[in-house]
Amino acid sequence: MGPLLAIENLEIKYHTRDGILTALRNINFEVHEREIVGIVGESGCGKSTVASAVMRLLPPNGQITAGHMWFKGLDLCQLDQERLRHLRGKDMAMIFQDPMTSLNPVFTVEDHMVDALRAHPRANTSRRALRDQAVAMLKRVDMADPERRVKGFPHQFSGGMRQRIMIAIALMSNPALLIADEPTSALDVTLEAQIVDLIRGLRDELGTAILYITHDLGVVAQLCDRVIVMYAGNIVESGDVYSLFEQPKHPYTRALLRSHPAYSLGQARLTTIPGRVPSLRELPPGCKFAPRCDCAVGICHAEEPPYVEIDGHCVLCHAYLAGSERALPAEERTLAAVEVQPAEASFGPSEEVVVETRQLRTHFQDHVGFLGQILGQKGGAAVRALDGVDVQVRRGETLAVVGESGSGKTTLGRTILRLENPTDGQIVIEGQDITSLSLSRVRPMRARMQMIFQDPCSSLSPRKKVSSILLEPFEIHGVAASPGQVDELLAMVGLSPEQADKYPHQLSGGQSRRVGIARALALQPDILVADEPTAGLDVSVAAGILNLLKDLRETLNLTYIIITHNLSVINFIADRAAVMYLGKIVELAATADLFARPGHPYTEALLSAIAIPDPRLRDQRQRIILKGEIPSPRTPPPGCPFHPRCRYAEARCAQEVPAVQALNGTEHLAACHFPERVGQMRE
Repeated sequence: MGPLLAIENLEIKYHTRDGILTALRNINFEVHEREIVGIVGESGCGKSTVASAVMRLLPPNGQITAGHMWFKGLDLCQLDQERLRHLRGKDMAMIFQDPMTSLNPVFTVEDHMVDALRAHPRANTSRRALRDQAVAMLKRVDMADPERRVKGFPHQFSGGMRQRIMIAIALMSNPALLIADEPTSALDVTLEAQIVDLIRGLRDELGTAILYITHDLGVVAQLCDRVIVMYAGNIVESGDVYSLFEQPKHPYTRALLRSHPAYSLGQARLTTIPGRVPSLRELPPGCKFAPRCDCAVGICHAEEPPYVEIDGHCVLCHAYLAGSERALPAEERTLAAVEVQPAEASFGPSEEVVVETRQLRTHFQDHVGFLGQILGQKGGAAVRALDGVDVQVRRGETLAVVGESGSGKTTLGRTILRLENPTDGQIVIEGQDITSLSLSRVRPMRARMQMIFQDPCSSLSPRKKVSSILLEPFEIHGVAASPGQVDELLAMVGLSPEQADKYPHQLSGGQSRRVGIARALALQPDILVADEPTAGLDVSVAAGILNLLKDLRETLNLTYIIITHNLSVINFIADRAAVMYLGKIVELAATADLFARPGHPYTEALLSAIAIPDPRLRDQRQRIILKGEIPSPRTPPPGCPFHPRCRYAEARCAQEVPAVQALNGTEHLAACHFPERVGQMRE
């Protein structure tokens, strides 16, 4: 049987003010029935353009200039819009990266799903019959209480639930091909595991072929059958998922894998890929990866390499040509650790406590406006974002705060810096209780304690150049800046002086984060709170940011509180980790101890959900898939807050709040009635 989808010599160009830019070149691959094919690469490599081309949803200035796309014997390049409309949603469906922008906020979930069915009418098209089909599909994607939730609006659902709704809509007509564009990129590790498990189960149940686009190598290893690696509009390598991860051929594939924290355990620094993906306006001659390749030679910069078949892989590289001047020996073609010299450390963690919270609580109460008061409305129950947090951070230490969205991580960081006012408890900074200080007295202290915000673009003024952004802290605190201050700050975070004259929209994601870090360091603070410093970044860019943070800590004696839901990074950078759930710290331990022997069922589930970039572990490693999502902090469950999702829960857990206890007389703390049952996973 032939392939379901076959792409042959596809080329796509964009017409812009700067001329005609080639986005994709010589793209060839196939997707067979019931197969999951992953497309990976950094941002700007052309992954999403491939998805848009298959669906024929290119922007108006995009044009297919060469090649064919065969789907069930039809050439998609030749079909008119009417024929395409009948294919989309029925035989081909797509899950877009951001479900909130794909769902109309004025329509209910039922409206979305019924409209999807009505676009391709069948025998029974009554509203009730279509609604029943919608409810059945929501149940199939594990939506709790689908009969009631089908009446909800998109804003009433969490990110994970909205993604399930998008999957349900896409599968309403049982399509032969499903295209998923970064469906888990913004989700917590537990929700990511749920969605990946759901997609694999639906493939097995419905027989749908899936084209899965992502920059997460761990998800690809756990989900896909075959992998396509893209770089600068080309496929540079493709092959079976097992052989590609075990024996990567192309230098770019090897570099991507080396950048993943899982391949750098025990190393002082993460491996990064120098430079960045070239702009379509500035594509280099020869091999497009040559300027970043650590083994490129003259021919790589002068001539484009041909495709070579080797060991079942299709590779775009000069190294594998017969008689090549840089043909790689077999032992150099395998993935091997790269020795990276760390920066010389001047400081390390001490015993001095610089940040301490004591039974810290932050509750948010709904405020009823003037019109609401006239109508007699009352505020709802308070949101218990923090509900009794005790934590200490030592000077020079990095404390990672981990947990799902809604667990209170960001609120803890913001409350410590008094960006949110606490409801109860104490905040002690360097021996001074700042809990009840007025903002006028707290403001001077903020020169010593700064925050790196989660979204660098929204935290940088779009109307100011980088130079003005970096000088702003000096102006606010009345401190004189030296003449070369901007250049010094840029150099500290690895940016060149010419970046000073750019606006935030002219920077890449990694550069924007570096500017945010430079601004936070401008007044030489002692304490830095970093909120999701690597969220949404490519693996190599994220590795560079983590290396930078670690170097700055060791050379400037900084104290970090790093807030993240990415557990892959904390084993590299954090000395200790605090696991939060529903406003409480449920476990606190040295990072190595936490990974080796978790003491709380929630931590155990988080660790098991980490997507490790090794496909051999997909069937060997026990994964604990948590059902549902974190409860509302307005109405937390009685007893242990985690008991509704805990596999060890007993009647006592639903009635009695567990006390925080030291495990085996160590500093490893956990709030669980049965810590001895936890940590029995077998990798």
